[in-house]
Amino acid sequence: MLALLLLAGARPVTMEELIDKIWGAEPINSARKVIQHYASDLRAHLGHSSGPGLGDMLPKYQGGYRLLADRNQVDVYRFRDLVNDARPLIGRDDEQAVRILRDALRQWGTRGLRAGEPLSGLTGQSAANARAKLQAEHRAAVIDCLEAELRLGHHAQLVPEILDLASAGPPDEELTGLLMLACHRAGRSAEALGAFAALRKRLADEVGADPGPDIEHLHRRILQQDPDLSDSHRFAPSGGEMRSPRETAKSAVRRVAEAARKGDAKKAE
Repeated sequence: MLALLLLAGARPVTMEELIDKIWGAEPINSARKVIQHYASDLRAHLGHSSGPGLGDMLPKYQGGYRLLADRNQVDVYRFRDLVNDARPLIGRDDEQAVRILRDALRQWGTRGLRAGEPLSGLTGQSAANARAKLQAEHRAAVIDCLEAELRLGHHAQLVPEILDLASAGPPDEELTGLLMLACHRAGRSAEALGAFAALRKRLADEVGADPGPDIEHLHRRILQQDPDLSDSHRFAPSGGEMRSPRETAKSAVRRVAEAARKGDAKKAE
């Protein structure tokens, strides 16, 4: 309940919404009384608001509850505010953008650039949806930060961090592309090619997909020792984007569905 109220920000959360997100389609009969008990316990722990009025931090509001926490008291809002501060600086003042983005990523309380697991221990679809959204926000900030640092020429320093990220999660073409570029610019082209080979194998084994055209193109450019790759430009060709793990999985599902349709068509003939 506390997580739901914090994620809602200053927005009131109705009793019905709390019941639905905590218990789903089959709430317990005493759900309303339990919510009221939870609210009472939370008030005892949270104390009073430091804002105008100095009232309860968790007042009742139009049949629900509203948590009056300052944005600086909540790590996810500190993270988002810092990312919003950094985004206009990307490409114009990468050094300052990186400092702010690194500060934003530290709000997750983890060492390095790994996200950890937000809302750890919370079960249910609502928590799963919120967790996926937060992880996507973290990943986007990491990508922005790494790209800016590559433009600043921090290739050798970034290789261990990107390698750690790329190996920890599902196959990720964008992170692998950044790893390949960092390795190549650091004079470690063989490792860049090895990272591509490892990605190809993981995609085939875990997702049943091939690497996308953008990372294939980067692979060819490294094989050809393209001198333009030493510049501080974004590596994706023609304004393209490397695929995220979710996009890769969707592509694999589409391919399976298309193959199944073709098989059905042949049977019909």
